[in-house]
Amino acid sequence: MIELNKREKRLIALLAVFLGILFLYFAVISPLVSWKERRNRESESNMTKLNSLDKIYEQYRDAREKISRYNAQLSNAKGITSIIEENAQSLDILKNKVYTRDRPTIVQGKYKKISSDVKFEGIDITSLLNFIHKMENSGMPMHISYLRLNQTVKGRNTYDATITFNSITSQ
Repeated sequence: MIELNKREKRLIALLAVFLGILFLYFAVISPLVSWKERRNRESESNMTKLNSLDKIYEQYRDAREKISRYNAQLSNAKGITSIIEENAQSLDILKNKVYTRDRPTIVQGKYKKISSDVKFEGIDITSLLNFIHKMENSGMPMHISYLRLNQTVKGRNTYDATITFNSITSQ
């Protein structure tokens, strides 16, 4: 057997301690540190995913609110013709109305698109603008798709107006 002196024994003990520390570092500490870093990266990734899900949910909630608001407007029992009559009566231009025609155009599921033509003769421009303003702010989903103004022969500041309103109602 080989006899080791005191110095060699210390070097072997130091080598054993060094190898033990290396083993401890690579077997225990390094995996724990890498696991912790991986967990931090995963939590950051999960936080970004959660934030994007929150944004999507907010958009979904806004869309649901819009749908419920539109459905509440569509469930209004009044038709576009009755709203036209009311607004013309309130502005005292009902006597100038020549005709009102409703044309159902597109039916999609439970919704129906209706086009209504209205013709006024001998109406002044301020009354017409007030009528259009009242129609747009009536709370019914509609827009003006056609507007034609002709100056009348009867008076200098009077016009003939043809307006087409497109609206959506539920069946």
